Amino acid sequence: MTVRHLHIVIIALWVIQAHAQDQKNVLLLDHWTDTLITAGPEEARYNDVWGFTYNKENYAVIGSTEGAHFFSVTPDSLRFVDFKPGAFQSLIVIHRDYKSYRNYVYAVCDEGPSSLQIFDISYLPDSVSLVYEDSTFFRTCHNIFIDTLKARLYACGPNAVGMKIFDISVPESPVWINDFVDVPYVHDCFVSADTAFLNCGYDGLRVYDFGGSVPQLLGILDFYPNQGYNHSGWMNDSRTKYVFTDETEGTFIKLCNVDDLSKIQVDETFGTSDVDIMVPHNSVLLERLAIVAYYKEGLRIFDIGSSPIREIGAYDTYLIDSDYKLNGAWGVYVFPEQDQILISDRQNGLYLFKFPIRVWESGPVEGSFTTSTPFIDENGILISRDYFGKDNLFFTITDVSGAVIYNQENYLNWYPTGSCSRNLHLRNF
Repeated sequence: MTVRHLHIVIIALWVIQAHAQDQKNVLLLDHWTDTLITAGPEEARYNDVWGFTYNKENYAVIGSTEGAHFFSVTPDSLRFVDFKPGAFQSLIVIHRDYKSYRNYVYAVCDEGPSSLQIFDISYLPDSVSLVYEDSTFFRTCHNIFIDTLKARLYACGPNAVGMKIFDISVPESPVWINDFVDVPYVHDCFVSADTAFLNCGYDGLRVYDFGGSVPQLLGILDFYPNQGYNHSGWMNDSRTKYVFTDETEGTFIKLCNVDDLSKIQVDETFGTSDVDIMVPHNSVLLERLAIVAYYKEGLRIFDIGSSPIREIGAYDTYLIDSDYKLNGAWGVYVFPEQDQILISDRQNGLYLFKFPIRVWESGPVEGSFTTSTPFIDENGILISRDYFGKDNLFFTITDVSGAVIYNQENYLNWYPTGSCSRNLHLRNF
């Protein structure tokens, strides 16, 4: 293949031109799917994704109609490790959830005669082992979250009622602490050091302190602009901001300052260009970036440090034009130190992306641009351009189908983790 047959783009600061789909600033590293897995309504096979680190190696688990699929996450690929069936397997299974603590992964399902499952991951990278399965406390559960600082597991919507809290200081033997029924149903939550942000559907957002014998209400947000079904949220590590989504068509993502929880309110809203007809689902909030799984729009990355908040990264994982609004991207997990993002798509499986998280987290990135102007001559030699920017050049070459032919990340040593300084000659494609 000669270079003239390639679809070539030049990217400064990781800006990538879309090819046959909505793609910006994001590099697809790997994609896994299995069409033999039982498909439910809308051809949905998959649900949530979670990531974890064990023995300094990164891993992922994605749920399906049949159970839990575990993967090793390498610098550039997904390697299948093991599969563990759920207590209930059926095409009607649309939601499983996973969280990790020490060398264990906890799993729940919101359909059928299910249970709480606990997997021992200490056998990785070879396999995982089911060490606990019990439905005494609940059969169905919508979500779980683990306060790793306090060794507590919060089960949201167990048997469709309120929330249950467990002590998991002995990880294989959960101990029930109490039930929380101040609101009739908790859909999801984010908990850190006993401070719990509870997403309560149409009852809005509640913030509680669970450190004492009786939960203390710290803040309430039950009436706010552009309100819908309060679905899920995430707080940044510095505990200054919280982002949440309403799982309702036409709703924006909401950003809150949480310095004073008694006065919590929506400070800013943001979304994609098609926010009026799309639905955001799950999110992860870093210090400067909000990384979101958007139904039917895939991975979306927003710079919350800019004014106004702007979308700086995108990769659409669902390209079918369907009327149903809740297809496509479902879950998101981030490995910031590796500049990697995991996305689970209901129809299409697990995606591994690369995005310069550390660069953006260190401060604003200015002067980004995309161009489709050819920059390599017929002999494969780089053509000089004044606007390349010597200190920050990054580019990717793809063929017309979008497959990556060449990916140059460290040209002129601009990327922090690289140490490459050389003239570029691209030949013999």
